Amino acid sequence: MASWLGGLREDYPGGHGQFIDAWTGRLRGGHWDAATAVLLGAKTAGQAARVWPIPEDQAFARWIYPAFFPDEVAEIVERWSADFASNPTHWDRNRGRAVMYEWIESGVVETPRHDGAVLMLVGGWAADPGRPLLGWLLARPKVTAGIFTRIFSTPGVRGASLEQADHASVDHPMRTVVVPGLVTAGVWKRGFVVEGTRSALSGDLPAYQRRWFARLASDLGV
Repeated sequence: MASWLGGLREDYPGGHGQFIDAWTGRLRGGHWDAATAVLLGAKTAGQAARVWPIPEDQAFARWIYPAFFPDEVAEIVERWSADFASNPTHWDRNRGRAVMYEWIESGVVETPRHDGAVLMLVGGWAADPGRPLLGWLLARPKVTAGIFTRIFSTPGVRGASLEQADHASVDHPMRTVVVPGLVTAGVWKRGFVVEGTRSALSGDLPAYQRRWFARLASDLGV
């Protein structure tokens, strides 16, 4: 153990101390994270992207994938986005994967192309719709500009759509809190929201999803 700790990378989250006597007593979350790390390290990036659930410790999860797959994080992000779009209610598989937005914000990986990255935000996996999501977006301008801006052109799916996100709340937090909040903060211009809304309404969205944009158009007076 002593020799292994001596060779531990200096930038390892939490440092050496956390491992002293760490394998005595009852199993804890850190033990499962360690086991998952071993599993990830034995796989290619494509295989590792299909492993779930990811480590529970988000600081560890944020670090381990770029450490193991420094040139292939984009492959993992695209896979996670596609997985989400295919089944937004697969709670165990999707849990924790919103850590990918931290890689995007910090420049570890480019903004993913897959619409699942947008839907994961709409579905509340990074932060709950409303003030929590608004604050989260304001703190992450790169994610907001590169991903959340695409809500006007990304069709929802069963389990993750703007209409569904607001349906359960009498306050309609996506429409009446998040969107106007971004405008008030100067992140979005009102004209951008107007044009995005018109574009969405002129598209071929299902009626259920069109209703959200129709209400937003009414809010905007257009």
